[in-house]
Amino acid sequence: MAVRDSGNEDLEMGSTGLLREEEKDQSPVGSHVPPQKGFRKKVIDVFCIGLNIMSTVTLVFLNKWIFQDAQLKNMQISFAMWHFTCTSIVLYLASRKPFNLFVPIRLPFLQMLPLCSFFAGFLILGNLSLAYNSIGFYQLAKIMTTPCVAFLQYIYLGKSITTLTMGALASVCVGVALTNTGAAGTTTLGASIAIAAFTVTAFYQVWIGKKMKDFSVSSPQLLLNQAPISVLLLAFLAPFFDTVPNVAIIPRDTLIALFLSGLAAAALNLSQFLIIGRMSALTFNVASNVKTIIILTYGWVSEGRALTLKDTLGIVLALGGATLYSQLSSK
Repeated sequence: MAVRDSGNEDLEMGSTGLLREEEKDQSPVGSHVPPQKGFRKKVIDVFCIGLNIMSTVTLVFLNKWIFQDAQLKNMQISFAMWHFTCTSIVLYLASRKPFNLFVPIRLPFLQMLPLCSFFAGFLILGNLSLAYNSIGFYQLAKIMTTPCVAFLQYIYLGKSITTLTMGALASVCVGVALTNTGAAGTTTLGASIAIAAFTVTAFYQVWIGKKMKDFSVSSPQLLLNQAPISVLLLAFLAPFFDTVPNVAIIPRDTLIALFLSGLAAAALNLSQFLIIGRMSALTFNVASNVKTIIILTYGWVSEGRALTLKDTLGIVLALGGATLYSQLSSK
């Protein structure tokens, strides 16, 4: 179930696509969605995906820039706390006047702790993967989140996947893998972190969809509870794992990038919830694969790298599979 905010009915969320199926079953015979509302929903869906892609691409390059500083590279927990703090502030403001985008509610603290642990874990592991791997391998490892999510949904939620949908997802994975092959490169430590990152991320993406149904909340309502609790959890760990930096020797442009990364992280976390809540965890991962192509293409252009036939084939397969999956998931 989902809470429909009286100020904005377009914030209703589903549980990894399950709510949409339930609503279809419960709709009265002859009911239909008004064309205007249907168009409005599509516009919002496109905006959510666009926001997610833009914020992710920006955040990846900002984080890679920040992690080039040796001091900030050893402050992963504090870095995550900064991102969660920005997310909390943005959501708090969004729930107040004059925005009133959703009604904030308080969820049971103890029940939120396990989910917040995964929330913090997936972000920290993802940042570590980016810090200890090349951008190419970092993106390559993230591809495995898609089949991981499909497997978890099948095992724990009993959600079946049609043959055509499996073909679309396979096309995306093969396409992105082909595109990433030339850029892959890592160490044993980097590979281990990447494996842990996509595994925890898959669990987290499926779990938040289920929690929205269990708590009967929208994605912003759940995230507004998660982010502050995650800051509190990490505050106990930071003194043991992070080093205190000498801010005076950190370049000014790096500090600006650090500030901007917090804003990008807030937009990313919010858009991630919106995509998974409105569509499904798999739709979110297909969007992630599209982001991979954009990130690598920008990297190639900046490096003066020419596209090969294999790269071109990979882009066609990935974007074609993403388009097909989007069509299938909207039916």
